[in-house]
Formats: sequence, structure tokens, C-alpha cells
Amino acid sequence: MAVTVTMLVSSLPEGYPHDERDTEYTDAGGRKYTYQLHPSGALVVYEKAEGRNEVHIMYGPSAWESVQGDAGSGR
Repeated sequence: MAVTVTMLVSSLPEGYPHDERDTEYTDAGGRKYTYQLHPSGALVVYEKAEGRNEVHIMYGPSAWESVQGDAGSGR
């Protein structure tokens, strides 16, 4: 399963195409992506590979609009 994050239009750089605001983290090559929502509204995407489960990227609450995929329990 992949994790797909849709960015808020207001968080995109000026001139960025609004129809390209989805970012997908796709499971492949032994890597698996999950996400976790924090009470602050921050969104954390984790990458699990080779027995490690590490933060791949974190989005602040004013950067993202929606997320789909495998909700994990974090670390």
C-alpha cells in the first residue's frame, strides 16, 4: 500500500500546478510506508526497511489537506 498526501493549495509555491499537489510514497524494494497523525495536526510519514522504521518526512498542520494509505502506529 502507498501513502498519498494531498497538499493544501495555500502551501504550494507560487506558480506550482494545483493539479500536481499529490505526493505518493509507494511501497517497493522492501520499503513500506505508513503515516501517523499527531494531536498537533502534524503528519509524519514513516519508512520501514531492513528492520528499521524511521521518519521519512514530516508535514506541518498548515501544509497538508488529506492523507490516504496505511495508518501505522509510528515507531
